[in-house]
Amino acid sequence: MSSIWSLQDALGREGFLLVVLLVPLAGSAVIGQLRRRGYGTGAAVLAALGFGFAVVVTVWLTLRPIVPAGQAPRVAILDPIEGAWGWNAIAWRPVVDNVALFVPLGAFAAAAWPRRPLVVVWLACVAMSVSIETLQYLIPMGRVANAADVLANASGAFVGVLVAIVTRSRAQARSSAPPQPRPPAVPAANR
Repeated sequence: MSSIWSLQDALGREGFLLVVLLVPLAGSAVIGQLRRRGYGTGAAVLAALGFGFAVVVTVWLTLRPIVPAGQAPRVAILDPIEGAWGWNAIAWRPVVDNVALFVPLGAFAAAAWPRRPLVVVWLACVAMSVSIETLQYLIPMGRVANAADVLANASGAFVGVLVAIVTRSRAQARSSAPPQPRPPAVPAANR
C-alpha cells in the first residue's frame, strides 16, 4: 500500500481520490460520445489506451516492492474481516484506496471489451486482483496478500463497470442476423 500512499502524498488524499474517480468518468464519457457520433475506431483506441494505462498503474502501485525482494516474510490474510481491521477498528483508508484503484480498471475494461458480457469483464478484473494478491504472497517484497483487498478491488471494478454503463461507453449490442430488407411499398391504387 505504500506506493498508493506515496502517490497520495504527491497528489494529496483528496486529489488522489478525485483523479481515480474523475479519470474513468471523463474517459468513459468521451468514449461514449465518440461511439454515439460514429467514431467507433477512435473510441476503441481511446478505450484500449485507457485500459492499458489503468493496468500499468494498478500493477505499479500494487507490486512495487516495499523492501528488497526476499528480505520480508510472506504474509497472507485469508479472512477478509481480519484483513480489513487496523490496530483498533476497520482500516478504512486502505479499503477505500483499493476500491478507488480498481474503478478506472473496471470502467476502461468495460469500454475496451464492449461486446463481452459485463459479468465477464468484471470477473476479468477480479482475476487480476487475485493474481496481484497471489504475486504479493509469492514474491516476498514486504506486501501482504489480503482477501479484504480482493473484495475491495472487486467492488471498485464493479463501480467502474457501472461508470461505463452510465456513460454509455460500451458499444450498443448488435444483432448477429443481417437486417431484413423491407418489402416495397405498394401504392394504394394497386391494392
